[in-house]
Amino acid sequence: MLRSVPVICIAGPSASGKTTLASALEQHLAREGLFALRLSCDDYYRQDWVPHAIFGYDTVDAIDTVVLRSELASLRRRRPINLRHYDMRLRRVSRRTAPSRYDLILLEGAYGPQALHGSADVDVLVYLQASLLRRLFRRLRRDVVARHRSPGYVIRQMFTEMLPGERAFIEPLRAKADLIVRNERLGLVQISALIERLIDTDSLRADFNA
Repeated sequence: MLRSVPVICIAGPSASGKTTLASALEQHLAREGLFALRLSCDDYYRQDWVPHAIFGYDTVDAIDTVVLRSELASLRRRRPINLRHYDMRLRRVSRRTAPSRYDLILLEGAYGPQALHGSADVDVLVYLQASLLRRLFRRLRRDVVARHRSPGYVIRQMFTEMLPGERAFIEPLRAKADLIVRNERLGLVQISALIERLIDTDSLRADFNA
């Protein structure tokens, strides 16, 4: 019988470096012979969501947490599913094929981890934080280039919706985290050590090949 696949959740404010850290961790684990399935909570935004009057899209309610938890439960049991994908530019949902082999799941997101913490859905919760100035530069680079937002829109949205949303929904996760990461390079080492303690690599491989 296959064991439940462990889930490492990387939470934190917008543009704190969650995706970058998850990508680096995925590559590091691959060199150690472990295959990670990466999931983003951003892919579970509701397609027809009407922005909140105060928080806009920066609220847990904008995430379809029922679907997120359902698909995560299936993936933990290695059941084949088509993964949800949300186009941040067009705000439309599509599907993609999930890989057939993975030893653990790396889930990252700002909104979504709130509905998972304290349940059997997540084994390790990591909180990543970065300075506001650094995050502003990252948001401008990402949203202007990749999402075709204007610089004025990005700055206005950051201060009127994003920061209030973070104070209400994201910052409380810091007190609940198993690990708080302030330096991405050091965090890579710390999370890797957590994963090594969490799973027995040989057992996972044996289970997968059984």
